[in-house]
Order: sequence, then structure tokens, then C-alpha cells
Amino acid sequence: MGKDIEFFDATPDRRLLVDIGAANYTVPQAIAELVANCMDAKVPIDEFQVAPIEIEIAVTDESVSIIDNGQGMERRVLGEAMRLSALMDAVTGNTRTRKGMYGLGMKAACASLGLLWEITSRPANDENEYIVEVDLEVWLKNADRTDWKMGVEKRKFDSKISPLGSRAHGTAIVVKRLRESFTIPTAVTELIGMAYKPHLESGDKILVNDFEVQPKRYDLIEGSKIPINLKIGSDVVTGWVGLDKKTHNDGNYGINIYREKQLVDAWNKDFIRAHLMNSRVVGEIELPFVNANFHKNGLNKGTAEWKNVKEAMKELLKPAVKASGDMAKNKKDPTRSAKAITGLQQAYGAIVTCLPPDAPIVDVNSVPTPHTASKPAAIPNLLAHGSLGDIQIENSIYSLSNRLEDLEDERLPWDYIFDEPTRDLQIIINTQSRVYQYSTDQLLVSTLALSEVLIGFMMKYHGYSYEKAKENRDNWLHSSLASRVQVGAKNG
Repeated sequence: MGKDIEFFDATPDRRLLVDIGAANYTVPQAIAELVANCMDAKVPIDEFQVAPIEIEIAVTDESVSIIDNGQGMERRVLGEAMRLSALMDAVTGNTRTRKGMYGLGMKAACASLGLLWEITSRPANDENEYIVEVDLEVWLKNADRTDWKMGVEKRKFDSKISPLGSRAHGTAIVVKRLRESFTIPTAVTELIGMAYKPHLESGDKILVNDFEVQPKRYDLIEGSKIPINLKIGSDVVTGWVGLDKKTHNDGNYGINIYREKQLVDAWNKDFIRAHLMNSRVVGEIELPFVNANFHKNGLNKGTAEWKNVKEAMKELLKPAVKASGDMAKNKKDPTRSAKAITGLQQAYGAIVTCLPPDAPIVDVNSVPTPHTASKPAAIPNLLAHGSLGDIQIENSIYSLSNRLEDLEDERLPWDYIFDEPTRDLQIIINTQSRVYQYSTDQLLVSTLALSEVLIGFMMKYHGYSYEKAKENRDNWLHSSLASRVQVGAKNG
């Protein structure tokens, strides 16, 4: 007996084109996604090379426009590009690797920016240009909810009225009736400079409101930039790792991961422990063999390829993590930077002495397996180094110290670093905070900072309840202040 099957039309409702705009893109992220489409449209020079592209972005309260001088699209190709999940390589015959993977990025980005889109494209040696206009409010009024047809207008090219201006070929995307009418152009500039840093360094040009975007720059300690050329089976991870001149409590440290020269995972910390002690470690890697997720703001981390990368990179970065920790321990030691960098270079076996932070990296066949990080040396309890003495919690004795550092967030009065192997608990006083700048008694500031840190420390590392941790803290603070008063009385 045959199966009783009735077939239904699974064509999605027209509202899907509107709903994909709820893709959680910020305005800068949506613009960055449209830039990815521009990069995919570079004009080929030959089978292996493409010409540099120039992209102009304009951001106002009324509209957002992205205009390039790429290949442009003929009528049929533009119509196909408006399809959700379009397989553009099959349409164009492209054989190069593209940034677009799912055929949704342009539509999702436009829908997240605004309700009215005008896309104009002109291929080379064509006297016409081709236009698609999408008004999402009108789109939703169509009674046929499964009608996905879009019209592509052919119009004689006129540089005086075309958004392409005098460009011989290219594509212009103009979005109006914006969902968010106030966008700071510098936010777009900063994201683009980081997201497309490899493109900008290789000759591509991007302007935001007539200002040329500069690639992201790092403020590295001289001699700390180490090349990465790591073989993992048949795959290769390339890039670099270095040490920032400052620690970062804003999360802006770790490894920026690129795929096909586009940032897909910013400040990744899967290879290092997220901790202030490690917050000088920064770097970039190109990871072409691990796919990005749908929004290209992360990687598919459930794959065997990613797990292999994670394991290998964690081992590779151990010397950099150790060097960052060594520099965090004793800021007043004038030789600490030289010692840390020398140890870093010796660990990697790389000839990188005094390599300028922005110098190009010279590829090597592979980076030698790093030495296992040795146990850090304990910080001596010397008054000159900001010693606050020792403290005993149950059967454990911890060395207490403090140091001054310029942290970027002036609202954060202090932070701390704890090194488990040496049992060193160091309080970091933020010299940018009002507590520090308006106080004339720095020892009192250090004592108050430590008293606050101790509560969280005892709860985290000793499993205390808040009440018990607070009681112990209060006893310590009372004793510390009492002894200070006695010393002051004797000196008086």
C-alpha cells in the first residue's frame, strides 16, 4: 500500500526579508559585512591576481552608502544576488575563494540598516547600469505572501545622476529610512580598520566620509613581535604574536583571527587564560581552513580542525604568556622588560631582536616547539617594591604587594593579579582613577584596595561565603589600620 502524501509549498513568507534584519548587527558591523561583498567583487587581472579595490562609505543621519569600483553586475547577476542563499559562484563562474559563504550577508546587512535600499551596478564596458530598489514597507503589503519576484531596472548610464559617479564599473548600495539614525563615523572607521587590516596593508583603499581608513596599529614592546608559521597536519596557521606596552582591563587582548583577510573573531582568548596578568599578549593569525559562523563574528568551534588549532596554539603561546606575567610582577624593576623579551626570544628560538612592531614578518618554515614555561620567580617582599607584607588564610601564606599602573578605564580604582605557583597577590592601583589622583595617602589607598580584593579572593580561592570572607577582611583591616596608627604615634 502506497504512502498517503500531500505536498505543500515551503516557499518562505515575504516577511523573512524583513526579519533577517534582526541579525543583531550593529551599524558598523552591517557596513563591514557590505564591505565584504565589495572585496569579493575585485576586478581580476589574471587567473591568480585581482586589482586593488577602492570603497567609499558615507554615513549620515539620513542614509548609509557603500560604493566600490569592483567588477559590477550585469542584469541577470544582480537579480540572482537578491535571492536569499544564492549560489553566486555558479552564476558568475567564479573559482576564487570568496568571503560570502551563505548568500545572506548583503540582504541581512541592508535590512538591519534600513527599510529602503537602492542597489546600482554597472559592469565594465557596459553603457547601461542596473538598479534594484527594495522598500520593505511596500514589500510587506503584497497580498501574495509567497511572491519573491524583484524587478531589475536597466538604465542608460549617466555619471551626473548615477550614484556610481564617474566610475567605469562598480556597485553602489544606498540605504535610507534608517533604523538607527545616529551613528558615529569613527566607530565605523575603527571597526573597518581592524576588520580589513590585511586588505588595507596590501593596497586596498577604504574611505569613510572622505577620510581614508588606516589599518589597526598595535603599540608593541620593541623586540616582542614573533612570527607564527605553525603546521598542523596539512594545514598552516600564519601570523604573529607580541606583547603590548600596556596591560588591558578592557578585554582588548588575545589573538585576532582572520579568514581570507577578514576578521572573524576579535580578541580571541581560547589560547590563553583571560586574566590581567596575560593582558599584554596580542597577535593575529590567518585561519583559512576553519569555517566562520553565519554572521562571520566567530568560528565553528565544534570541528576537529578548530580543536587541533586550539591545542597547538595554547602550547605555542606559552612563552608569550609567561613573558606577559613576568612583566606584570615587578614594574619597578628597570630590567624586567629586557629580561622578559630576551626570555621570549630564546623560548621561540627566533632571531627577532629589536624587530620594529610594524615591520613585516619574515616567514620561517616553522616555529620551533616552545620550551615549557618554568615556574616564575617569587617577588621579594621589599618595601621598595611596594610590599604590604604577608597574610595567612587557613594554612596558606600569601605575599602581598602593590604597584601603580595606568589602566585605561578611569572608573576602575584598582585591580589585582594572583600568581598561584608563587602565591603572590599583587594589587594594581589605577593612576588614572580619582581615588589615586585626589589622595595624598597612597599607603591608605593600597590598604583599602587590598581590603576589597580580599573578600573576592577568599570567596574564589578558599570557597568562603560572603559573610565569612567579610568578617575575616574586617579583622585584617582593623589590625592593619591599628598597627599603622601605632607606628604613626611613635614617629610623632
